[in-house]
Amino acid sequence: MDDQDRPTFERRKTYTREQIHAALGGDTWSYLPVSGGRVVAGCFRTDLNPGAPEVVLPGKGDKIEKNAEILAAQAGPIPVFLKDATHRWRYVGDYRCVGLSRDKVEIDVLAKKAGRDDVTCVLRLQPV
Repeated sequence: MDDQDRPTFERRKTYTREQIHAALGGDTWSYLPVSGGRVVAGCFRTDLNPGAPEVVLPGKGDKIEKNAEILAAQAGPIPVFLKDATHRWRYVGDYRCVGLSRDKVEIDVLAKKAGRDDVTCVLRLQPV
């Protein structure tokens, strides 16, 4: 799906994961749902990612780590949603990945700030 075919989301409006899935594809539970080998959206919890949407802290797990690498390697923006409440994801705009870091010092600082011990890398996103 190219940018011209992608549905338009209204900034600050909330959507369910089912609505996001119906519009973009991918699954309804991943933080970075993938469809056709591309990340189609970012769905981030700010309790786990206090710097989101600009700083995202992927955890452990094959799919979690693989999807971070897919996003880092792909060109173009994705729509980003932040969790407001159960079944409510607020659209905050389109972002593109500008970097993935595996720097241990950076990971340790950000993981501690987030109260987490499972962070494997740091994704940096930028609004478009």
